[in-house]
Amino acid sequence: MITLHRARSFLKLPLAMAIGMAALAAQQASAHGYIESPKARSFMCSSGGGGQNANCGPVMYEPQSVEYFGTPGGGREHFPSNAQACTGDFRVCGPANGTIAAGGMIGFAKLNEQSSTRWAKNTIKPGLQTFTWKYTAGHATRYWQFYITKKDWNPNQPLTRDSFEMTPLLDEKWNGSMPAKGGETTKHQVNIPADRSGYHVLLATWKVHDNSNTFYSVIDLNIDNANAVPSQWNDIGAVQPEPLKVGDKVMTRVFTSSEQSAKQVVLSIDSPELANENVWPFELAKKVNAAKLGYQMGILDDQDQIKPNLGKNSIFVKKGSDISNVIIAKELAGQPSELSVTGLQPEYTANNGQVDLHFNAIVKANDPKDEFMVYAKVFDSAGQTLAYEHAPVGNLTPHFSISLKGIKSGKYDLVVVSSSKKGQLMQQTHSFSVKVEGNTGGGTPPGEGGGKPGEGAKYDHVFPEGLSSYKAGTLVLQPKDGKTYKCKPFPYGGYCLQWKAGATQYEPGSGSHWTMAWDRQ
Repeated sequence: MITLHRARSFLKLPLAMAIGMAALAAQQASAHGYIESPKARSFMCSSGGGGQNANCGPVMYEPQSVEYFGTPGGGREHFPSNAQACTGDFRVCGPANGTIAAGGMIGFAKLNEQSSTRWAKNTIKPGLQTFTWKYTAGHATRYWQFYITKKDWNPNQPLTRDSFEMTPLLDEKWNGSMPAKGGETTKHQVNIPADRSGYHVLLATWKVHDNSNTFYSVIDLNIDNANAVPSQWNDIGAVQPEPLKVGDKVMTRVFTSSEQSAKQVVLSIDSPELANENVWPFELAKKVNAAKLGYQMGILDDQDQIKPNLGKNSIFVKKGSDISNVIIAKELAGQPSELSVTGLQPEYTANNGQVDLHFNAIVKANDPKDEFMVYAKVFDSAGQTLAYEHAPVGNLTPHFSISLKGIKSGKYDLVVVSSSKKGQLMQQTHSFSVKVEGNTGGGTPPGEGGGKPGEGAKYDHVFPEGLSSYKAGTLVLQPKDGKTYKCKPFPYGGYCLQWKAGATQYEPGSGSHWTMAWDRQ
C-alpha cells in the first residue's frame, strides 16, 4: 500500500516518473536486497548510497528491487531467450546478455550502460574481502553466488556472460531458511584474485527459496594491486561443500606421475556438526595444512597466505611442484555400491540381420579405493552367448557398443556384471526383443554402411563417444532414446562439450537444459 506521504511526493515528479515509481512500489513485496558494502552500482544511485552515480533512472528510489523473475514476461528480458526463461543459476538462466546489471528489468535499463568511466568505483585490494548484503525484507534462501569479470574483459562493452569468469568466486549454499530479516545483513567472504587489477565488475546473485526469483547486484571495483605479493601458488582444484552423514569419511587422493598414498589425509565425520556442508571442508583444510604434505587448502589472501575457509576451499601447490592433481574421495557409511544400466531399448528392429546395442553402465562405489571391472554379455533364448565386451578396469561409467549380426526374431537377455578387487559383485539383467524386417533405416554408425562422418552417415558419434570433438553441427545418436541430436551453432555449441557422469545438464534429450545445446533431428 502507498502511504499518503509517498503519494504526495509523486505529484512533484513528472507524470512518467511518478507512474514508474508507483509500479515499482507495487513490487515492494518481492523486492528486498542489494550489496551495501562495497557499494553496489544501484545503491550508489540512491541518496542512501551517497548518490555517487547519477542519471540512473527509477532505480535511484528502489536499489533493492533489481530482481530477476524465473518466468517469462514480467517486463524482463531473459537468457537464453524470452521463450526459455528458467530458474537455474546465472550461467544457464537469468537476465539476457546486455541486461545483467538491471536483472533483465526493462524499467531499470539505465543500469546496463557500460563504459570505463560511467560508474563510480570502490577501491579494494586483491585477496579476501567482505561483501555485505543488505535486506529490506527477508527471503528464505537457496544460495549466493559471486562472479568476477575476466582479465581481458572490455569495460566499454555491455556486460554479457562472456564478460565473466564462469566459475563463481563464491558459491555459498543455504538450507532454505531465512538468513536475515528486513534491516539486517549477511556477510560473505570473497577472494578477489591476485591476478586482477584496475577496473573490474563483481556480480553478486542471491537466489531465494520461496519463489523462482534471483536478486542481482553489480559492484564496480577498482582493484589496487600495486603492493600485492607475487603468488608462489598454483590453484589445481577445489573442495566443494556438500552435506555428509555421521560415519562417512572424506579423504584426499594425491597424484604426481602416480598416486602418492603417503600424502593422503583422511577426515572421519564423527558428529552432526562436522557433517555440515560448510564445516567439514574447513576442518579438512586445517588438517591438510597442518600435515605439510606439499599441498594446501583454503583461500589465498593478499599476502599470499592460504587460510582454511567455511565452505568451498581451493587446492594449492607451490609453483614447480610435481603434484599434478588432488581429488577429494568419500566413503559413505552404510551405503552399498550400486550398478545401473541406461540406454537399452525394450525392442529393436534388425536391419539386414544386424542389431546395434548402445548402452551405459554406471557404478556408484561405496569405497573409492576399490577398483571395479564391468563386463556385458548378450544371450539368446537358448542360453547361448552371442557377444561379450568388457570395459577397462577402473572405468565406472563405461559406454558399450555391441553389434549382433545374423540375428533372429525373439527374446534376448543382456547381463551386465560389475566385480571389484575387494570381492564386491553386482549384476543387472535386462531383457529385450528383436523383430526382423526389411531395411528399415535408423541410425547407421559411422563406417558401417553409412559412410564416414560427413559422408552420408546419419550421425557422427554415439553419445558420449568423441565428446571432446563436438562442435556446431555435430550429429550424435542418444542411445537412451534412439534419437539423433545436432549441436547448436555459436554461441550455444560450447554447451555440447559440457558433460560428465556427475553433471548431465546438457545431455541430449534428457538433461535439464539440453535444449540450450542441442536440436532433436
